[in-house]
Amino acid sequence: MADHLLAVTEQELFNTTLHGFQVISVFIFCALFLVGSPYGSQTDYSGVLTINGRVAWIAMELVSPAVLAYSYFSQDPLSALHSKAMLLPFARDKEPQGLLVFVCLWMIHYLNRAVVYPLRQPSRKRMHIGIMLSACMFNAVNGYLNGRWLGVVGPDTAPPGARGWRFVLGVFLFIAGFAGNIHHDNTLMRLRSKPSTGGTAGGGSGSTSNKVGRNGSGGSSRYLVPYGSMFAFVSCPHFFCESVEWTGFAIASGSPAAWAFVLNVVCNLAPRAYFIHQWYVRTFPEYPGSRKAMIPFVF
Repeated sequence: MADHLLAVTEQELFNTTLHGFQVISVFIFCALFLVGSPYGSQTDYSGVLTINGRVAWIAMELVSPAVLAYSYFSQDPLSALHSKAMLLPFARDKEPQGLLVFVCLWMIHYLNRAVVYPLRQPSRKRMHIGIMLSACMFNAVNGYLNGRWLGVVGPDTAPPGARGWRFVLGVFLFIAGFAGNIHHDNTLMRLRSKPSTGGTAGGGSGSTSNKVGRNGSGGSSRYLVPYGSMFAFVSCPHFFCESVEWTGFAIASGSPAAWAFVLNVVCNLAPRAYFIHQWYVRTFPEYPGSRKAMIPFVF
């Protein structure tokens, strides 16, 4: 009895973790603007603390769908803490079949993001193991929060058809953002796959001066100026589309955990977009001056 008086409920742990997840996004936003992008075209890691970039990406991204699925379907995902009377579990008095559609949307995104996308990339730079581990931790917390909200915490178990305009709008934005993300990723991958005499991609005009080659420990990488579609307006339309995608997920589900994820997505991607945009401007003298970093006409 005394042990249980010292324990907290999983609801309390969930709420505390959710608030911490929201607060940490602000620190991440500020830190990334101070130190720059932790991976991608602005980095060149080497040494014993680095790992194959493709392997690292797959490993860290698979954490999110795995933890979300376990948290959603498991009656007691934190059983180790419960068994020691440190944490009192949720009392699951409902079966949230109506929310299973959001689990499916999550899995569709991560099937592409964690498996298809990295395997299709022409090359990927080595990643520092600290970056991979921090991403694994982030994805584990995010997967837990969203999985438990959909499986237990969320009050709305109505089937999607009963959600009205919110569900329709949210799923539309999710699909549009998902498709836009893949489309612009494809443009960038086509550029990276071009022979060294190539110029631009996406159907726009350009010259052979709009390319740069790099050779690092992770293999050769080549970057060119992308054109076409939303690249006419921003340097990182794939980041914009991913933000739209998860905003749609949050609107459709009504989940505060999903909205916390949207906040983290924007706080992670906006600084990266800024530095990528600045890198394009510095690297390519003819880079279009009208482009913004991530949000058309705004940022």
